[in-house]
Amino acid sequence: MIHTMSENGLDVSDKTFIRDMAMVISMVNGSIYRDMGMSHITQKFMEEYVEIEEIDGVYQTEVDFETIGELANLIEDDYDDPEVS
Repeated sequence: MIHTMSENGLDVSDKTFIRDMAMVISMVNGSIYRDMGMSHITQKFMEEYVEIEEIDGVYQTEVDFETIGELANLIEDDYDDPEVS
């Protein structure tokens, strides 16, 4: 997949691309681990923020990006607060 992206002009050596792919690979690892009956930290994330519903025999998914964004903002805000000793 990454090779194909590179062939199509994406800069796969860019730091942000590498960070993004690290997250994708971790999520895939969580799926593989689940199938093997093993736990992985990303499974809880997927269970919490991805809804799945079956409609007429077809699975529909929805990622709760709004809540994920709010959590990211809270974490970012915590870094801006002065440290209390």
